[in-house]
Amino acid sequence: MTRYVTTIDLRRCVGCQTCTAACKHANATPPGIQWRRVLDLETGEFPDVRRTFLPMACMHCGNPPCEEVCPTKATTKRADGLVAIDYDLCIGCANCVMACPYDARSIVHASHYAYGDQPL
Repeated sequence: MTRYVTTIDLRRCVGCQTCTAACKHANATPPGIQWRRVLDLETGEFPDVRRTFLPMACMHCGNPPCEEVCPTKATTKRADGLVAIDYDLCIGCANCVMACPYDARSIVHASHYAYGDQPL
């Protein structure tokens, strides 16, 4: 079976967050939920300090632990190997968040809007 993979040349990543925005747009995740983040890491000691950007995302595991712990089966592995979430089945228990070895899953229990308390 074909497995999808994303490769990222960390030497060329400048931390622009375009991959984060594209993922958010493609998956229509609510405010506060980001399935793809870019960590900004600073290593070394002055004067030899380096800055590295590390994209973090779902790795679509061969045997996803998030699928195993989902009590409603909202998280499933599709036939093409991608891990998917059925939002109508998800009860927000956050078991998937705790099970993910890549820290790629997140959950927000309170809505936060960009312009106040109500959506526009």
